Amino acid sequence: MHKKILLIRPENIYNYNNYPSLGLISIGSVLERAGYEVKIINCAFEKDHLATISRELEGVLFAGVTLLTSEVPGAYAIAKHIKESSSVPVVAGGAHCTLFPEQVAGCKYVDHVICGEGEDHILELAHAFSQGTRLEKKIFAKKVLDMEALPFPDYGLDEHIERYITGFLTDKLSAYVKQPMRWLPYESSRGCPSLCTFCINVVTNNTRYRKKSATKVLEEVGLIVKKYRLTHLKFIDDNFFVDIKRTREICEGMIQRGLGVTWDAECRCDYFNDRIINDEMLALLKRSGLVQLTLGIESGSIHTLGLMKKGITTEQAEHAVAQCSKYGIVARSSFIIEIPGETLADIKQTIRFMNRLRKYEFFTCGVGTFRPYPKCELTTKLIENGYLKEPEHFEGWTDRNIIDMYTAAEYIRPWQVNSRYSESACYYLNMESAVRLGNYQIQNSFDRMKNSLFMLVAKLRNRLLFYGCSFDKRLYKDFLTGFYKKRQDQERVNMASTKTVEGEVP
Repeated sequence: MHKKILLIRPENIYNYNNYPSLGLISIGSVLERAGYEVKIINCAFEKDHLATISRELEGVLFAGVTLLTSEVPGAYAIAKHIKESSSVPVVAGGAHCTLFPEQVAGCKYVDHVICGEGEDHILELAHAFSQGTRLEKKIFAKKVLDMEALPFPDYGLDEHIERYITGFLTDKLSAYVKQPMRWLPYESSRGCPSLCTFCINVVTNNTRYRKKSATKVLEEVGLIVKKYRLTHLKFIDDNFFVDIKRTREICEGMIQRGLGVTWDAECRCDYFNDRIINDEMLALLKRSGLVQLTLGIESGSIHTLGLMKKGITTEQAEHAVAQCSKYGIVARSSFIIEIPGETLADIKQTIRFMNRLRKYEFFTCGVGTFRPYPKCELTTKLIENGYLKEPEHFEGWTDRNIIDMYTAAEYIRPWQVNSRYSESACYYLNMESAVRLGNYQIQNSFDRMKNSLFMLVAKLRNRLLFYGCSFDKRLYKDFLTGFYKKRQDQERVNMASTKTVEGEVP
């Protein structure tokens, strides 16, 4: 029997595709080590992804589909297409499956569902299918894995990996690193022990911290940097600094090995203290190449921080930002407004707090209205109070309105205290921070001038807390659409030129 396995990433309804799927790459690497042939299809890069999938189905053991909530429509269509056109089993996994395993398993187009980490389960299924055995078990429960035992992640399994490597990051760090930047995400640990009421890690029981050793991290990072000629590495760990001793060893190893890359990671604000991230540690982080820390500040209101069970104070948040700025490290800070239970006064207090933090040169922020991730504590209360209703079946999550209600970053929702004000506030606060487009990404001087003007208007609005008469927001959206269309057209020309040149090489 053939030993080929198809792994599929559906299209995202928001057209978000900046990062390669590390989940599929990790699973594919486990299968590859066991002797299976792996083919990854990223539907976002296919003109007709269903036709591409059909061409690859012959002789495969099974098709694995990963899905976030915002990818359910695409995943459902793919599973339906596969089951109606072939006898190939469909295995579903990813965050949405972990949240709603019974719903996904109830779909007639899905044969098996994997919850949580899928590397061991996918191997069990592959061995069973290769031996001609059909497993009766429909749902594979969450399993905590030993990350030290995982194989080297073979990024080359994704045929579009170079496209990601040279892709644009909207992070402010791009303005401070060598260009053109070549980057990739890397996962050195999983899980976060914090218990925030809005976080998906809590509801998926992903609070147990597990890690690769510093030695393994340095070996893998060294190979990845060399193989793909990287200039920047993005650690996507849920919380990179839980084991500060390991973090120190990684930093010292990066310096000793002379990797010569910049890097960024996520960190809690309350870690900035004499014991964990002090001046000595910050100096080491900077020497090792750290250029940005993502800080989950979330609010400038003590009342709201309490609703979130965030476990930090505004004083700790400002201290973290100040320390980052002191060492020339971008403080990429996230904020959420319209948390259920907060008032308009809380929201304005958060906006004023962001305005105050902008005095620090390396501060930047991204802001969104509260997204009620399924199953989290705050979302459960909204359902109990009648503000939300969860679909009862997997097919129900294919509704765009339902997906937006749960996952859209800037959205008007029924429990919000001042929905239009908050939605516009998010937009202008992000505009000032160049979240969508920074001048460092723009080559045309006239476009840079227009972008600077929009950012200046946004700054004035944010200082005045005035978000009415938002005609400039419509103009900015048109400007963004035109800019990215021109960029996409240029990318197509570049890709066509590259293919032509490759075709001429004997």
